[in-house]
Amino acid sequence: MQTELKNIPIIHLTEIQKDTTNPYFYVGRLEELPSDFQSFDSSHRHSYYALFYFTEGEGTHTIDFQSHPITENTLFFLRPGQVHSWIFTKPVKGFALKIYPDYLSEHGGSITSFQNYPFFQLGNQNCNLTIDDSKQLRNDFERLLNETISQSNASMTYLLIQLVLQQSLKEFNHSQKENTKIESKLYIFFSLLDNHFKDQKTTSYYAKEMGISTGSLNQLCQNQYGKSAKAIIQERLVLEIKRLLLHSDFNINQIALTLGFADNSYFSKFFKSHTSDSPENFRLQKRKLP
Repeated sequence: MQTELKNIPIIHLTEIQKDTTNPYFYVGRLEELPSDFQSFDSSHRHSYYALFYFTEGEGTHTIDFQSHPITENTLFFLRPGQVHSWIFTKPVKGFALKIYPDYLSEHGGSITSFQNYPFFQLGNQNCNLTIDDSKQLRNDFERLLNETISQSNASMTYLLIQLVLQQSLKEFNHSQKENTKIESKLYIFFSLLDNHFKDQKTTSYYAKEMGISTGSLNQLCQNQYGKSAKAIIQERLVLEIKRLLLHSDFNINQIALTLGFADNSYFSKFFKSHTSDSPENFRLQKRKLP
C-alpha cells in the first residue's frame, strides 16, 4: 500500500475551537494552551489570521525561518499560510486571537477587512513588536475574553475584536520609525503573487494583471522595498521551497514539479543561486538542528 505524502500541516479553527457558537474566531489565554502546545516545535500553517500577545514568559517564535525572541509584552502577527513554530524556555502568559479571513467583512462590510491593518498585509515584514501601553491592550483582551465567554451580545463581541485590532494598530504605528503603509497597488501585486507564484514567474505577467507597465511595478517595489519585482517574485519562490523542504516529505523532484519547475536541474540551480546551498543539503542540515 502506497504511503500518502504529507504536505505542510494546516491547522483550522474548527480543530481547536470547542465553542461551535463562534466558529469564525477564537480568543483564549496562552497559559491555558494544551501541554503539547506549550513547547510546540512542529511547524505548521494556519488558515486564519492570528495575534499572539505574550505578557509573561520567554522563548523563541520562528516565523518563515526568522527567529524572534519571546519576551514580556511581545505581540506577534501571523497571516494565513505562514509557517511558524515556538519553543518556550519559561512559562508564558498572555492571549491569542485567531480570526478567519471572512469574519470582518461578513460582520462589518468590506471596508473593515484585514488589508486595512498593515501588520496583516501581504508584503509587511514586521511580524512582532514590544507593546508600549501594555495595560490598555491587556484590558481590551480581557473584555473580549469575558464577553466571548458570556455569549451575551454578538455585536459587542465584534466591536471588542475591532478594539483589540485597533489598539494593536496604534501600537504598530507607534513602533515604526518610518511610514510602513504599503502602497495599495503593491497589495494587489502581493495578492496576485501569493495565488500565482507557482505558475507565473515573470514581472510582465503581474504588471499586465495590475494594468500597469513593468517599469511602474518595478518602481513601486524599489520605492517600498529597495528591490525589483523580479527579486520579490524569486524570494517568494525560495520561501516556499524552504517551507516544503523542511516541513513536507515531498522529494526534491516532487517539490520542483509542485512549484512549476519542469527541469529538476534548473530547480536546484535556482535554489542554490539564492541560498548558496543545494536543496538536498539545506534539508539535511536544517533537519539536524535541535
